Amino acid sequence: MKKISLFFLPVFVALGISFIGNSSFAQSHIPRNGVPFDNLAKQEAQPEDQSDMFPFVISYDAPDNVSSMAHILSAPAGKDGFIRADENGNFVNDAGIIRFNATNLTGPANFPSHENAEKMAKRLARLGINCVRLHFMDTWYTNFMTKPTQGILADDSVTQRVLDPKQLEKLDFMIDQFRQNGIYVNLNLHVGRTLDPRDGFPVSSWANKGFGQFVPGMIELQKEYARDLLTHVNPYTGNAYVNEPTIAMIEITNEDSFQKGWFSGTYAFADPVYREELNRQWNAWLKKKYPNAADLRNAWNWTAKAEPLRDEQVTGGTFDDASALESKNLYPFHGPGKCCAKIENGVLKFSVTKPGDDYAPKLYQKISLEKGQIYTFRLKIRKTAGNDPWDLSFAAVDLKNGFQTLGLVEQVRVGKEWETITRTFLATQTVENALFQLTRFKPGEYELDDFSIQKGGSIADLTKNYPAEPMPTFTPGMSVPANALNDFGQFLEDTECAYWDTMYQYIKKELGARSLVYGTQIRYSAEHVQARMDLIDTHAYWQHPSGGWISLYANKPWKAGNAAMVNSLRNILNLASHRVTGYPFTVSEYNHPYPNQYGAEAQPMLAIFGRLQNWSGIFQYTYNHYVDSWEPQANPWCFFDLIARTDALAHFPACCGAFVRGDLAQARRSIDVQADLDAYRTDRMAQKRITVGMGPLDLQYAALHQISLNVKGGGLTKEQFPPALDSRKVFVSDTGEITWNKEIPGKAFLTANSPNTKFFTGFPEGRTVDWGILKLEIGKTRLGWATVSLTSRFGNGLDGKNGKVSALLAATGNCGNAGRSMKEMGPGAITLPDRGHAPVMAEGIPAKLTLQVPAEKVKVFALDPNGDRKAEVPVQNTENGCAFEIGPQFKTVWYELEVNE
Repeated sequence: MKKISLFFLPVFVALGISFIGNSSFAQSHIPRNGVPFDNLAKQEAQPEDQSDMFPFVISYDAPDNVSSMAHILSAPAGKDGFIRADENGNFVNDAGIIRFNATNLTGPANFPSHENAEKMAKRLARLGINCVRLHFMDTWYTNFMTKPTQGILADDSVTQRVLDPKQLEKLDFMIDQFRQNGIYVNLNLHVGRTLDPRDGFPVSSWANKGFGQFVPGMIELQKEYARDLLTHVNPYTGNAYVNEPTIAMIEITNEDSFQKGWFSGTYAFADPVYREELNRQWNAWLKKKYPNAADLRNAWNWTAKAEPLRDEQVTGGTFDDASALESKNLYPFHGPGKCCAKIENGVLKFSVTKPGDDYAPKLYQKISLEKGQIYTFRLKIRKTAGNDPWDLSFAAVDLKNGFQTLGLVEQVRVGKEWETITRTFLATQTVENALFQLTRFKPGEYELDDFSIQKGGSIADLTKNYPAEPMPTFTPGMSVPANALNDFGQFLEDTECAYWDTMYQYIKKELGARSLVYGTQIRYSAEHVQARMDLIDTHAYWQHPSGGWISLYANKPWKAGNAAMVNSLRNILNLASHRVTGYPFTVSEYNHPYPNQYGAEAQPMLAIFGRLQNWSGIFQYTYNHYVDSWEPQANPWCFFDLIARTDALAHFPACCGAFVRGDLAQARRSIDVQADLDAYRTDRMAQKRITVGMGPLDLQYAALHQISLNVKGGGLTKEQFPPALDSRKVFVSDTGEITWNKEIPGKAFLTANSPNTKFFTGFPEGRTVDWGILKLEIGKTRLGWATVSLTSRFGNGLDGKNGKVSALLAATGNCGNAGRSMKEMGPGAITLPDRGHAPVMAEGIPAKLTLQVPAEKVKVFALDPNGDRKAEVPVQNTENGCAFEIGPQFKTVWYELEVNE
């Protein structure tokens, strides 16, 4: 193999990205903020007042009581044959339609001891979890860890191509335990393994993102890994994984895209040999489309342009005086970091004293652009203090249109020596109040000089000497004619499609895998591209942490959003827009990460709208990272772990009832939207668009009806879309079961009402929830917010007319580790200077429930963390039935409602 080298800039924080770790010591002595304790003096805050809260850690056992939904799971998994996809976009097996209320295991947690695997599988089944995604096991794991922790690979000091038999045996046993308990598996192939010199490749992007889809040698080693894992015979089931019905689906590569890699500028900084391979494939594509070079010239109509420089837009860009800053047209933006700018000794000195996010601190320059006009940007820059080198990003953007790029976006490596940057570009839009931004500044000192943005410049005709000279590979922001850029966009799409076709056919045809196979997630790849395979998948997170969240010893502060999503339903509405007509749709990673105090809303929202939208799988991310900590009594350092999150776990049985059992109904009406692929292919390069999306459709329709994207030619065009719903405040689904009420700004609530399962999440504000047979009145809570669920264990209603009823009532609010302290980090964001210790503390939700059943038929019990009865709750007669009150005096989040015949 020819050795290829590439400089790599690791990107460790991105929305929805899931390379997240854990630590086994996270029960009672959790490092505060991931930083050694003596570095936190400036972040100290008072411990949270938990005087009215109580310890409640849902037990790690699997009792057969009202808290268990294990009986709903069809065990053993696979007894009804392989999971398939039907023409209506459902998962089916020989028994009919099946849906997955699911979670993930991450990294080392995929290899528990036999004892832990057996107990964990039973607990998951008890909670109504019937599928687990086995994620990020293809490499040694470091995130949140005190040291690298083994995944499936053997000692990787020499090569990363050998699977460890001892780890395989643990994996085999765990999968068999899942099988026995009715739990299916989503098996991930490529997530974190990064091929490097050990395997004949210099370091490229983290996990070879993007590169693994066009470098032939990398693709071959992905096939090798798939073959070694999928043809391995599990001694406990007797089946190779290509022929194991417990494996519901196989994911080729997580959050990965050749096209997205180009948009992010990754390949522009690649080693020359990588760039040569990409250029070879680009020119081969051109030769196939344009066998005659004259056809290419005619199609592109590339005209060399040269105009004199004029109309300078940067005031005082030589920095001989203070006019540049005094004009207020050039100004710093610190974001979550800290920075300052001053003019001194003929240069602009820019100092960053506190790190920000992925893009800030930055410098903005106000500019005005005219579509089709040539502009020339020039800048001298160097880094005078701090770690170097570093990559400066610069772009012309439309701030009011989501930072849409306007013809130039690029990165340049800058060090201690002066670097002169000159770029000429064509403006793609007319924007009077545009911005030119210099971004990604890291802590350190910088000097800038000779800053200029003017009309004019020269653009050469690159087709003039083609094909005698190969066509250069276009880079983001490069000024080329629209037809040329569209051709390059199609080359990116075709190359990515060839990769998916190659891997899919290899797994399905050559290896003979009988499970469903999908590629990656929407938003990393486009809907019509992923529709080449068996199902559509995506990820989403509400208020994902930012800053130094990923490391136990980060020296950068972290923060997380702390708002309820019920006010906007943003994630739910956006997720719904990516469902593709006729394909099963899964959300294989979803979370409202801890310490968001409203996070209990997450899985109920997925279950409620997953049923309305007829989704096939809803996967919380993640159950656990730890290989040797399976019964923690506190929320661990990793923000995403469900294992000890009482407020979220409490509602999983109801989610199983609503989604798996199908207590809530699918929408009666579907809005089928025609994918405008022509517009997508015209706009994607200039707008850096990955997904097709639904254009101007008001996504609030997803609260009323099913919506889906038709990539095969049918569906409504934008001219046929129903009118916007901007003024509507109350949304009732066409099933009549779901109500989203946002009449009070910032105090919305969501309810779902079926005979067997009911939900409330949001801000009560003294309002009574009327579920017909049952009314709910929630009292004062710590946040003015609560999540409540109720599910009939055996699906026989709540009135006792179909036999004795046993129903689980869950009520949660604020919840977190004992002794934690919380600090505001700007509007709507928090951090935990002290993450606290065991046990998990919960709030008791005060509420009155009125049931239209005579009191003599009804008993209510407060339950302990095992789900067993610990105290009886008084039930009073009312005019139309009975009533009872729950609250903090019972020190529980779980109650049992028993109704006799």
